[in-house]
This record gives sequence, C-alpha cells and structure tokens, in this order.
Amino acid sequence: MNLPPPDHAILKAYRAFTGEVDQRMADLTGKRLPALRCGPGCCDCCIAFSVLPLEAAILQAGLSAEGRPALANPQKDSCVLLDDGLCRLYNRRPLLCRTQGLALAYIDEASRTVEVSACPVNFPADFVFEQEDLLFMDEFNSRLAELNLLYCRQAGLQPADRISLASLVGTP
Repeated sequence: MNLPPPDHAILKAYRAFTGEVDQRMADLTGKRLPALRCGPGCCDCCIAFSVLPLEAAILQAGLSAEGRPALANPQKDSCVLLDDGLCRLYNRRPLLCRTQGLALAYIDEASRTVEVSACPVNFPADFVFEQEDLLFMDEFNSRLAELNLLYCRQAGLQPADRISLASLVGTP
C-alpha cells in the first residue's frame, strides 16, 4: 500500500487533535478513576483491525521512517504493529488505540441512552461510572471523520474506506 502523506495543515490539525484526546484521557485518569492497570506490555486489546485513510497514511509514514522490516510472523488476530507486546508506532497510534483502557461512551440517539464500553482489566463489572468518568467518543469520532475527509479529498481517496493495518506492512 502506498498512501500519499497528508499535507502540513492536515498533519498539524491531526496532531493537535490527538494532543487533545491525550489531554482528556490524562484529565480522566487524574481524577477519581482508578489507575489504569494496562501499560507497556499489556496488549490484550491490540487486535487486527482497520483505520481510516488518514490514520493509515500517518502510520505508513511512521513505518517508512522507522526503516525496520515488518515482523516475519505476526501473531494471528493480533495487531501487526506489535513487537514483543509493544507498539512499534506508539506515538503515532490511531484514535482507537489511544482511547483503549478507559470507559468509552457513545450516545444512542434512537434510544436516548448512553452506551458504555469499559476495559475489564481496568474496571470491575460492578464499577459504578459517573458521567464525568466517561470519555464520550462521538465528538472525537466526528472530528476524526472531518480530518479524514479533508485528507481524502486531497489524496483522491474514498473517505469511507477502511485500510487494514496488515496491508500497511504487506501481510495478508
């Protein structure tokens, strides 16, 4: 796969965006939430998945800059960017990876409810979440989609396409 790099303005906006996500996560973990048990070496949620073209281009640039070959035999169903349980491109990781470990909230407009997905390693089944404990993802996902749309218009790509991480390292 050979994706064109995002232009400077889009890359700058994406970095600002991920900085805001990281800050929001730090704010959440610095308050009443328990310390996250996941850390370097915890890769239970690092599975094979796909990303939007913008994040794929950013990861591809990281792989190119890294200059190391792809892993010869990635673990089945695991993320191809793992190397001994650590992410090879941690500083460039996509939104999905950045937000793992926290209690993620999504608003279901139809049922007027909040759906919560929480890591069982970090939160026992009986943990009671307050609204301020949740990382509401709808705004972040919308902003990522807007940046991806700008990138795809620039690169002549379809914004709804998903690109597997495996295709970035040349594995099937």
